[in-house]
Amino acid sequence: MTQIDATSWNRSLSALFGEGMFAAVGERRHDDWRPDALDVMQLRTADPRGWSKAATAPGGADYATGPDSPFGAVTPEDFRRTFSVPRRSAAHILVTLQDEWFQAEGIPDFDAREAELTSTARTILGRFGEDALFFTNAATARENPHTDMFRREGAYEGFTSHAMDCGVIAVSAKEVGIFWGFTID
Repeated sequence: MTQIDATSWNRSLSALFGEGMFAAVGERRHDDWRPDALDVMQLRTADPRGWSKAATAPGGADYATGPDSPFGAVTPEDFRRTFSVPRRSAAHILVTLQDEWFQAEGIPDFDAREAELTSTARTILGRFGEDALFFTNAATARENPHTDMFRREGAYEGFTSHAMDCGVIAVSAKEVGIFWGFTID
């Protein structure tokens, strides 16, 4: 696995995460990763490496914290509605966040860009090392975590009050990353 640095992280984050998307990492401080994931979602922790995050609300405003933020009502128990997926599936889900409905066929020029987008997603997930665990709220993973996530059904265990939301949680021994997209209509 290729080691990444702040430059490759920033480049990859900029390529995949734009307006109305969320990508942030925080320190893992507990054996149970869920409280740490919640801290990242609610921006109560800084990136332990000092690297950038992408957190803008739909419409381009800065991501709000508190009860009105997209993750404002999330509790650690909500993470029970996530499903373990292998790294390959997690990378595919990161790519599908490019589409408003989190489907590969909605990404412009997907067939021509699939390899590039997947490589960028692998770079982001590479930060978490070989032993990282990945979770998603894509309901397809409940039955089969090895499903082709580029061609999955569009059902999700929502974390927010938006019409739909989808994402990946990356967990290593030292860090927790949250990568999420939101559909507002």
